[in-house]
Amino acid sequence: MRRLWTLLASALLAAAVLTVPGSASAAVVFTDDFEGGTVGAWQLTGGQWGLSTDGSRVLRQSRSGAAATQATGGDPAWSGYTLTARVKPTSLSRPQAAAGIAVRAGTDSGYQLVLRPGNRAELVRVSAGQPTRLAEALITVRPSRWYDLRLRVEGDQLHGTVTSPSETVTLTATDTTLSTGAIAMVTQQAAASFDDVTVDTVAPAPDTQPPSAPGRPELLEVTPTTATITWPAATDNVGVTSYLIYLGGQFYEDYFVRQVTTNAPVTVPLGGNTGATLHVSVRAVDAAGNQSWFGPRVTFGQPPSFPKVPGDTVAPTPPGAPVITSGSAGGAIITWAPATDDTGVVEYHVVHAFNIDEVRVRHKVPGNVTSAVVPPASTPNRVWVIAYDAAWNASYSPSVTLTNPTPPPTPPS
Repeated sequence: MRRLWTLLASALLAAAVLTVPGSASAAVVFTDDFEGGTVGAWQLTGGQWGLSTDGSRVLRQSRSGAAATQATGGDPAWSGYTLTARVKPTSLSRPQAAAGIAVRAGTDSGYQLVLRPGNRAELVRVSAGQPTRLAEALITVRPSRWYDLRLRVEGDQLHGTVTSPSETVTLTATDTTLSTGAIAMVTQQAAASFDDVTVDTVAPAPDTQPPSAPGRPELLEVTPTTATITWPAATDNVGVTSYLIYLGGQFYEDYFVRQVTTNAPVTVPLGGNTGATLHVSVRAVDAAGNQSWFGPRVTFGQPPSFPKVPGDTVAPTPPGAPVITSGSAGGAIITWAPATDDTGVVEYHVVHAFNIDEVRVRHKVPGNVTSAVVPPASTPNRVWVIAYDAAWNASYSPSVTLTNPTPPPTPPS
């Protein structure tokens, strides 16, 4: 249970330091309610286009017998977006009549959402001037009534809705013919008015792909209280924005210690961790907050408590095997024969392995001290001693098994 809480605490702490941007949203890139009194934003072809008044200013195509008229606006490079407009057919009696809106529109192409005679709405692809019906729905179509038309295109998906004062119908289709294009108000053998045109870009799909795991850290320097590392960078489909650095002293430990923006060398505190062997690993984070799995660990021994003095390469002789001299409920008192060194032993580490998987440095004692108290712990329960000289050269004693003291018998009452 302790290990589970350790992992949960690390994950929650890491989440707390992340700044995750909000999800992407659509943006309005085009709007025209024609109240400006101009049609300069539109390229008008066929029929007879102009501004008129219908409660407010509207764009109107008034020649009901004209074939394939079009008012084109926006950017021909647009790909994914939503077009909405109010459409009011004023003459829609001919069999081939149509009035509506179009996305990915060109001179003789586009996806059209139109009102038709016979109480129909249709989703039509026009390519090289040739129409192909992709979907249709029944809706009451009456001249001189306003309808709200909405057509969304994203990738190969088309989603249209037509709303009257009393009903709404939906038309959908999948088509790959047209990939980009402007917007258009369209009529065919019909007259119609148009108003309140708006284009929203389609919000990009959320990024859910995590970065790759960073590489194994390279240990550049260890001091008594810090470690300096760098690591091979992670990769991401969008881009890595930061790295999370973790430290542990047992195999199940990964404590968050720092967040950085690059894999440049960074110094992290060891924080008093008593693990006999310490490890550092790194996770990568992208702009959407996706986190990679932990990269491989770099491991290193618990450092001595004094700065390293370079130059000496000869390790001390091994200390003697620890000997239990006495014990109590507070632990076992151990002693050991001192190690020797050409420059002198500076420090001993008393290492205790217990609870199957715990390995900790219980004490760091000066080189002239050869005894320590090891607290009681569950079995298996072993202890050994490491001797260090000034250059951090190390030697190891044999390990011995500790037995917990047997409490004295309770006297009879």
